[in-house]
Amino acid sequence: MKEANPVYRAAWHLARFLLHLFFGYKTEGAERVPEEGPVILAANHLSILDPIAIGAGLKRPVSFFARADVFQLPILSWLLPRLYAIPVERGKGDLSAIKGAIRRLEAGLAFGIFPEGTRSRTGRLQPFKTGVAAIAFRTGAPIVPVAVIGTEEAWPVGRKLFRLRRPIRVVYGEPIPVPKKGRVEHQELENLTRLIEARLRELLPPRYR
Repeated sequence: MKEANPVYRAAWHLARFLLHLFFGYKTEGAERVPEEGPVILAANHLSILDPIAIGAGLKRPVSFFARADVFQLPILSWLLPRLYAIPVERGKGDLSAIKGAIRRLEAGLAFGIFPEGTRSRTGRLQPFKTGVAAIAFRTGAPIVPVAVIGTEEAWPVGRKLFRLRRPIRVVYGEPIPVPKKGRVEHQELENLTRLIEARLRELLPPRYR
């Protein structure tokens, strides 16, 4: 795996093994994701398994936001930084988290984000917030829409572990190029946000749209 530390590599192999073993894990379009350089993976959000499913499909490390409070827990306080996770305060405009994402992208890493802002309780795609577009314009990172399918039926694990009706599937779309800009008008943010949302919606089965 390119550019990943040993802990991330070990976690990646374990995640792929367990996803295949228990959830019939499948991916499509991983070759569309640039193999190097900054890239933003913008995905729908159904379950806490989503970051694992998205990252396991790629041979390059992916950084995600994680709740700041879990960084205080034993083991996780050591593990999460090695998985490139970025602490974020939920329910706030956490500027330090945004700066952390920008630093990851400027260092040439992939960064995964859920533009809906929270998990969908119905499974259907919710309106996107403009934060992902703002980060993209700031860094010039292309945006890859990512459709996550089936994770809502895989968690909690104890309920449906051995009787899933559908496998977990992740579909990576075509990259959307974004120019690097220091000053961006609100309408530009809205236009890019709606474009990302439309491209992702195209990748989803009808029941998620």
